[in-house]
Amino acid sequence: MLNIKQRQQNLQTYYLFYNGKIDGIEGVNTKKAYRFFQKFVGITVDGIYGRNTNEKLIGVIKDLQGKLNSHGYNLVVDGIAGNNTINAIKDFQKKNGLAVDGIAGTNTFKKLDNENRSSTKYRFPVNYIYVSQTYKSTHKAVDLGWSSKYYGRNQDIYACYDGTVIVNSYASDAGNYVAIRHDNGDISRYLHLKSRSNLKIGTRVQKGEKVGIMGTTGRSTGPHLHFDLTKNGSRVNPLDYLYVYSGQIVNSSSQSLVRYI
Repeated sequence: MLNIKQRQQNLQTYYLFYNGKIDGIEGVNTKKAYRFFQKFVGITVDGIYGRNTNEKLIGVIKDLQGKLNSHGYNLVVDGIAGNNTINAIKDFQKKNGLAVDGIAGTNTFKKLDNENRSSTKYRFPVNYIYVSQTYKSTHKAVDLGWSSKYYGRNQDIYACYDGTVIVNSYASDAGNYVAIRHDNGDISRYLHLKSRSNLKIGTRVQKGEKVGIMGTTGRSTGPHLHFDLTKNGSRVNPLDYLYVYSGQIVNSSSQSLVRYI
C-alpha cells in the first residue's frame, strides 16, 4: 500500500488530480483527489483509499513509466512517481516542446502515445552490463554476471520490454524462471533466479518492471542471469537487440564485454 506522500505525489504527477503540498497528511484536498481519481478510473467513488484505489493508482504510474521507457528512459517500473520518473517527464516535455512541469497530462500523453515507438529497443534486464558468457551454438543465450562490488547482494532483474507473463515457475535445469511474450510475438526468458516476482500468468508487465532477483537456482555454477530471446520460433543472439542506456545497441561480436552503467 502506498503511503500518503506517495499517493499525493502519484496523484499530482498523473493529470494533477492533487494540487497541494506533498506533506503526508490525508486532509480534505487529498480525499478530494481520491474521489476525482476514482471517478476517472471508473471505480467506486467514496474518497476512501482502499485496495482498489491503490492498485489503480500504482497501475497508471506503471503504465506511464512504461511509456517513458519506450522513449528510452529505462525507469524502474514500480508504480511510484519518484524523482527519476518526474525528471524523465520533464526531460520528455522539454524535448517535445511542451510545458515543463513534471505533470503527465493530456498533451504529454498525446506525445507519448503518438510519437513513433521503436519496437526493437529492448533494455538490458539488469542495471549494468557484465556479459560472462556470450551466445554460441551450444549456448543460445547470454549469461549476465553478478557483481556484488557495485550493486550489493541482490541484483534486480527487469523485463526487457512490454509483454505478458507466460511462465513463472521452477524447473530442474532453469531453476526459478520467468518467461514473457512481448507484443511483437518475441519471447524473453530469465533463468536461475534467486526469487521470482509475484506475477501471475497473463499479467501485463512493462519494460523495466522487476521480474525477480539474480541467483543460482537450477543447473548453475554461480550467480548469474541466463537470458534468452526467441524470434519467429528461433533463439537469436540477445545482444543483437538489447540497447544500453545511451540508446546504442550492444555489438554481438564483442567478446566478454564488461561495462558498468
